Amino acid sequence: MLDISLNENEINFKDLEVEIYRLACEEACKIMAQILMEIDDILLEKRDKKEYR
Repeated sequence: MLDISLNENEINFKDLEVEIYRLACEEACKIMAQILMEIDDILLEKRDKKEYR
């Protein structure tokens, strides 16, 4: 997932912050896509099939 190597005297927190933000956005996109697909399935089931072919 994430390979981090820290030098004894140097920790780059900016890069760590950027990587955590990237991973959080990636997961948020996956969750949003799943929610939208579930809403799409619900709408497909509940639509008026005679009116919308």
